[in-house]
Amino acid sequence: MKTILITGGTSGIGAGLAQHYLANGDQVIIVSRSKGALPNAIYLQADLSLAAENYRIAELISTTYGKIDGLILCAVDQAYRQKPLMTTEGLEVTFALQYLSRYILSHQIILNSTGFMLNIATPGMNGAVNFDDLQRLKKFSSLRANINGNRLNDLLGAAFVNTGIKYILYNPMSVRTAGARSVFANPLMRLFLKFWHRVNGRDVATVVQNIGTVLRRTSANQFIAYKTLSPVKLSRNTFDPDKAKKLERATERLLATISA
Repeated sequence: MKTILITGGTSGIGAGLAQHYLANGDQVIIVSRSKGALPNAIYLQADLSLAAENYRIAELISTTYGKIDGLILCAVDQAYRQKPLMTTEGLEVTFALQYLSRYILSHQIILNSTGFMLNIATPGMNGAVNFDDLQRLKKFSSLRANINGNRLNDLLGAAFVNTGIKYILYNPMSVRTAGARSVFANPLMRLFLKFWHRVNGRDVATVVQNIGTVLRRTSANQFIAYKTLSPVKLSRNTFDPDKAKKLERATERLLATISA
């Protein structure tokens, strides 16, 4: 029996993966704001937009379960906002939840030798990180912040090259979930996205199946990125190793100011 930790496991892809592992007889721990309804799942309630809560959860997992077999990072806030929403720690929510939480858990959770980390993001897309505005506060929109969070996750993954950890960045592309449509406030855009996803999107069951295929394909102890079932070239600028190190240093400095 494996022990799998999933953030954002109460809906969408996270819930689909939780159901998959539960059906296999594995122990599934779901971290979310509210308790879900999956029988046999273990729910830990936390606000993962707060760094302190991520450290609390990591410590709880370590002391209660020790080394685990899989960390799956799905938690995201796709709600449309024209203005930044700041956490009580003074950080923009999208940045805090979609990047900083994943950074902390990726570095604090301890895996078994054959374990894996799966980060659901959008590798293979264009864009660059502005190191002078890591939280994307200038000319803010939640859509831009979401895109920025994904580019930050590209560099987070790239930092795991040659670490001996099986780290997978996975881009499911269009998925038929309500959360994916909430990125727009305009009702017409939401209606268009609903139609687009119905025609071009994948259902959650198909995405879960594709992720299973990718996990089986991926050798232990390597970093890799996928867009659906196609590997993403790690030579892309979005995985620049020097920028990955620069981001890691900047993130550690930011975390030091929060805990100070």
